[in-house]
Amino acid sequence: MAILSHLHRHERGGGLINLTPMIDVTFLLLTFFMLATHFASVERTEVELPRPDHNQAVDRRFPEKVTINMVFEGEDRPPAFAIGPGRLDSLATLAARLNEVGRTNPDTQVILRADRRLPYGLVRQVMEVITAQNLTKLQVVTEMP
Repeated sequence: MAILSHLHRHERGGGLINLTPMIDVTFLLLTFFMLATHFASVERTEVELPRPDHNQAVDRRFPEKVTINMVFEGEDRPPAFAIGPGRLDSLATLAARLNEVGRTNPDTQVILRADRRLPYGLVRQVMEVITAQNLTKLQVVTEMP
């Protein structure tokens, strides 16, 4: 009988939960956010910004980018060219497409990606086509070891 009364008391009272770690974490979070708020308010200084009547600022547009991919098609075959997802059938088609881009925006950045199995002579031909279209901003993508 004594065992049953002991079990009843334990079931009714429930288990004890140690709240000390939760209170510690709460105080740490409170301290962190109070300090972070203080530093954020110190960084933000009230400044009266000018409001020009005759604004001469120029809205600078970032130059467009064109990515040219030279794909290796095989030892005895010419490389395939792609601008974005669209494939081009020849170097002449690539030149025509780049001519349109060069006339529209000569500041367009050209990114050239060539398969490492292609001979450098073919890559150089594409570089010459790019510069012939008045596109002077060229990046050649390589993979670092």
